[in-house]
Amino acid sequence: MSTVSPGAQLEALRRGTVEIISEEELLAKLARGRPLRIKLGLDPTAPDLHIGNAIVLQKLRQFQDLGHEAVLVIGDFTGLIGDPSGKAETRPALSPEEVERNARTYRDQYSLILDPARTRVVFNSEWLGKMKFYDVIKLASRTTVHRILERDDFARRYADRLPIHLHELLYPLCQAYD
Repeated sequence: MSTVSPGAQLEALRRGTVEIISEEELLAKLARGRPLRIKLGLDPTAPDLHIGNAIVLQKLRQFQDLGHEAVLVIGDFTGLIGDPSGKAETRPALSPEEVERNARTYRDQYSLILDPARTRVVFNSEWLGKMKFYDVIKLASRTTVHRILERDDFARRYADRLPIHLHELLYPLCQAYD
């Protein structure tokens, strides 16, 4: 575990950050003196990570350097759906082979920023791919269409009467389950 005080850790983590949602909660968790498990989900919808990924990977590296556990959740299952965030239309579907090929390139790329020896990598198909339809229904019962439509991207598309496909509405549920 980190020899850096919780306050000093929080101060380091604030750098380069616009907002920490529930700073008090983060400080309380740091004060417990146990390593935190910090997860980052990446959908392999393209062969290369982009600058936005690099920024959050650098923040994840900060957590690693402070003694915390970094977990990369490779969205090989959710990558088949395609993240609808910020999209005015449905993403074209990728084949499982395309998603797998893209995912293979990520290790070489993330290891330029993260310490691979201290990074755990999991694939969300390990749990999402095993769900039965009943499990999906049970998970879906925990939210409402209204709640999902609160997302800016869906709200705009709905207001503009643009199509929103059901699989896109399920994407946030998959993210939450991850």
